[in-house]
Amino acid sequence: MLSMMKTSAPVRLFHNLHTCKTSMYRSYNPIASLTNKVNLNSRRTKSTIEPKDLFQANPTILKSFWDHEGPFKALHGLNYFRLPYIRDRLVDTRIAPGEKYSTCLKGMKILDVGCGGGLLSEGLAKYGADVTGIDACKTLFDIAQEHSSKNIRLADNKPTYFLSTIEEHCNKYPETYDAVIASEVIEHVTEQELFVESCVRATKPGGKLIFTTPNRTRFVQFYMIYAFENILRCFPKGVHQIDMCLRPNELQLMLEMNDCHAELTKGYFYYPWSDSWAWTDTKIFSFIIEATKSPK
Repeated sequence: MLSMMKTSAPVRLFHNLHTCKTSMYRSYNPIASLTNKVNLNSRRTKSTIEPKDLFQANPTILKSFWDHEGPFKALHGLNYFRLPYIRDRLVDTRIAPGEKYSTCLKGMKILDVGCGGGLLSEGLAKYGADVTGIDACKTLFDIAQEHSSKNIRLADNKPTYFLSTIEEHCNKYPETYDAVIASEVIEHVTEQELFVESCVRATKPGGKLIFTTPNRTRFVQFYMIYAFENILRCFPKGVHQIDMCLRPNELQLMLEMNDCHAELTKGYFYYPWSDSWAWTDTKIFSFIIEATKSPK
């Protein structure tokens, strides 16, 4: 069964490596973070944009973003995998039993941070949500706008897109969203503490935050970066940097330091031979973390 990672020999081989600490892996320092919290105003002048970002440097690779068989094929597969899960986590008791999924998120304001070409934004909009997508890459912003304008299934409920960073957006729209989602984004940004803080600031008190991201493990370094990018070409080469990845406890601590309660973490894995994603018993490849912002 491909659905359970514990049956995978490569995963068993590397299962214990995720706790190994080497000089190339930085660790999250909560004391330094507390110091940075004191210097909040100066930090807000910084940017979360990664200067060496592959997509900013090579915008031509993005032209095939919506090609299901192109260089972003694995991302399309991930979207089919993550979308139902995120939908179900956002649906609450105000949804009547048996209500149509097409309206199950109606009335919910959702922010898709680092929305890229609009994969997740469009998916959430199809469930009736009032979706705002933001991205700092002009090429991706244009792709999202263009695809949304041509998608007849979104005729009555298109996402709204902004060319913006999260730190800029949360200053204009503080405590605006019922849910803020950053899926496969935080591993591509600098100033990750500022990124998390800004996501929280954009969330309403009592609102939800959902992050998905690769873990910082040797398993990810070998499989996702070396094998999947350089050999199998499942992901665009150079898109991931191991020292930009976070561990679950680090991301959880960042959320908790911003008055959020981390409620759930789950692991998931990509099987390139079947082009499929599955939940796992371990978080050594990628993980999803869900948190709730403290009510006022």
